[in-house]
Amino acid sequence: MDDLKSEWILVFFDREENIIGTIADQKRSAVVQNLKSPMRTKVVTFYPAQILHISELEIKETKPMGSTPIIIVVFQTQQIHCIRERQGSITEGGKDTIHTVYYAWAMQQMDVEELGEGALYPLWRLREMQQLGIQALI
Repeated sequence: MDDLKSEWILVFFDREENIIGTIADQKRSAVVQNLKSPMRTKVVTFYPAQILHISELEIKETKPMGSTPIIIVVFQTQQIHCIRERQGSITEGGKDTIHTVYYAWAMQQMDVEELGEGALYPLWRLREMQQLGIQALI
């Protein structure tokens, strides 16, 4: 386990066991102290997903937002899914568990004022990212 880079996160669940948020370890104590309503929490070790494949992007929608356009793209990845508890035992997935994960990203073109004078091309910023679903592959 020492050779794997891990990050402790705090995972918030609603009553139906759906994940409603995560907080990295550095910010956990400040967030927990400021919680106004009681929430159930579990602490898990999360190993960054090892992405095996990324599909081609599909443009789902384009729309204006203010003076700049937003493009919504969808794609899927195949990645290793392995979550361990603090003691190191696997609680979900495994080293050989492969999931197909479906994503939607909303990309917004940056304003000309934000780019500065030296910008040759328009730049896009990630405004929102949504995980649409997961399907176990192996």
